[in-house]
Amino acid sequence: MGSNPEIWKAAAMADHFEKIQKLPDPVPGVPNFRRVPGYKVYCCGQPTLAGLEAALEKVCGTIYPKDGKIIWFNVRQEPSVYVNGEPLCARPPNKIGEYAELGAVTRDMVKTDEPEFLRVLEGRAKENEGKLKFVDISKAEKEVEVKELKTLSEAIEGVKEKFPRTYPHVSSSLL
Repeated sequence: MGSNPEIWKAAAMADHFEKIQKLPDPVPGVPNFRRVPGYKVYCCGQPTLAGLEAALEKVCGTIYPKDGKIIWFNVRQEPSVYVNGEPLCARPPNKIGEYAELGAVTRDMVKTDEPEFLRVLEGRAKENEGKLKFVDISKAEKEVEVKELKTLSEAIEGVKEKFPRTYPHVSSSLL
């Protein structure tokens, strides 16, 4: 299982929670989707798998070509994995429900940790009869039967069928 024992200790924390949506005109699965006034720059919380495509549909609308260049910045410092289409992140157990400043995290570190976190979650589910335990931001423990696991990188690759010039860029230096 790789050589990153820290990721093995990470808690799986749900990215979505009750009342996450604070802005008007919600896009389903895309928390707090918004446009920076005057620019073709859009922001949102970590979307669901369906929300990823919904966000790109909203950005393109009927004007911008779906094969136009789209750069997707992910400024998360933790790896993200989709469990049944819902995003979970690898969070240090002492940082549940709070901002997790993790230090000098690089794109390469997140890219390496993402598939490893997926393998950790697969192992946890296998040990628990196909069910995965995770926590929400209130530290409440939840459990879900795992039907599908996918890394954020795999999710971005999946939307490239409809949006072929979508380029992921993970950068913690933007924080």
